[in-house]
Amino acid sequence: MKYPVEIHESKSRTSSVRLRAGKVVIRFSRHVRGRERDKMMEKFMKWAEKKLSEISADFVLPEYRDGGRIVTHNKNYELSVMLGNKRNRVDLRDGGVMKVFLVVPDDKKLKDLVEKKIMQDQQEYLEEVLSELNQLHFQQKYNDVKWKRTCSRFGSCSSKRNINIAYRLLFAPREVFRYVCVHELAHLKEFNHSKRFWDLVEEAMPKYKESEKWLKENGFALG
Repeated sequence: MKYPVEIHESKSRTSSVRLRAGKVVIRFSRHVRGRERDKMMEKFMKWAEKKLSEISADFVLPEYRDGGRIVTHNKNYELSVMLGNKRNRVDLRDGGVMKVFLVVPDDKKLKDLVEKKIMQDQQEYLEEVLSELNQLHFQQKYNDVKWKRTCSRFGSCSSKRNINIAYRLLFAPREVFRYVCVHELAHLKEFNHSKRFWDLVEEAMPKYKESEKWLKENGFALG
């Protein structure tokens, strides 16, 4: 299986499995032990294998490791990790080579540094796409625009007219990313999910339901 497995113990009386942010997350009830736990683990892994086999092949998950590749809509990044440095930092060089300097091996810190650098590098791209779609379809004023590292939603538009787009959409098909941008821009006119709102979305993107379907079927797998 190409996805890491994360196992937790829960105080709940029930156990569960879910696919989230490129991981198989299993939560075992603390009441489950021995052979019962082994059987449940086997059942959960079969379910995960089936779900993962159904994932669309039209996107590439980022590889946060030395020698890893990160493929976005408009740029590719190659990671080179160097250990034993005085402080943690990352430098983005010509050709998309990302030099990551770590004090000690730390997968979480590596991912954090790389994501922050990519969001910074891709800020102009986000602004350009939102500006283009807004001018074409909505002609509305908005304030701040940012990438966000969130697993709970793909985008948001606040009452202060600030738009946030999930960083992980950089790894989804381009049209899916553009759909989420259209969705949030439409909220500048209709701050709800009424029929009027969905009419605005459809007018801007007649095939938006295809992107909605893609997100429902594959969104959990985005890293």
